[in-house]
Amino acid sequence: MKEFIASEKARLQALFGEFNRDGSWMVMREGRDTPLPFGLIDSYTITRVAPHFDAAGNVTKTDFWVMWKSVGYNNGYQYTHTIKAVAWGSEDSYELDLTDDRGRRYHIELIMDVAEHDYVLDWRAWQNYKAENPAEFEIIDAQILAEHTAIAEGWE
Repeated sequence: MKEFIASEKARLQALFGEFNRDGSWMVMREGRDTPLPFGLIDSYTITRVAPHFDAAGNVTKTDFWVMWKSVGYNNGYQYTHTIKAVAWGSEDSYELDLTDDRGRRYHIELIMDVAEHDYVLDWRAWQNYKAENPAEFEIIDAQILAEHTAIAEGWE
């Protein structure tokens, strides 16, 4: 089971590879409310997976917990979030849609210079800042990952 969990976690983490590498922005929609923009996202990390099985022992789906860190997450806990994703899909390679366990929808898109030039500039500046401060981010990243892994593990 541990091998299956590790491979499923890796498979789901791969969905976010390009977004983590090239930068993305995200917006959340809850019902018919006004969309809530999360802005530029630093990275996404799968912290837990929960496969569902049928009576024959076959995996029918996998729920997963994903943590994301917004650009500027070194300024406080409010820049990092975890959700339990119960559904996901993608209509194109540059976007990803998640639905959480409360029915909220999260739309993620890669940033592209043609459409979001300011985001691309901000992304580059952020990446440079992180590269110039590796010791600071090593500590922050370890603390955030431990905290959000514990959040995911305590979630039903």
